[in-house]
Amino acid sequence: MNESKRWKILQIIPAQAGWKAVHCQESGNKEIEISNRPIVCWALVESVVEIEAVGTQVRGIEQELNELAVVEDLIHREEEDVGQGGTERNWYFLGYNDPEAHKESDYWVQQGICRIRTEKAKKSAKNGERAAIGAPS
Repeated sequence: MNESKRWKILQIIPAQAGWKAVHCQESGNKEIEISNRPIVCWALVESVVEIEAVGTQVRGIEQELNELAVVEDLIHREEEDVGQGGTERNWYFLGYNDPEAHKESDYWVQQGICRIRTEKAKKSAKNGERAAIGAPS
């Protein structure tokens, strides 16, 4: 398992088969791509980043390429996180898909559209603040 720089794992318990972490990304043609990654186990974690005051949380542990990783809210795919034409190239965590709930893909696509829109608005506001104070963007 990779060493997360954000989380200290306090306890691990097995996950019921069928749980998935759902992530989204905007494709090159502006469509929402949904990725379902199996949850291998659950972990009780606490943040080791001083600026976060979240205490402990339960997070899924998912298979990521050849290692296990704590589910994160944002997965940076590349340094420059906006592709050609303003396409959002990061993967964003949408939620956990419960094997009992069987949420349809349309539900996750709508969640992805909202998340991408929110992230773009945050970046736009952040870039606007930087421009207002004369900082490099």
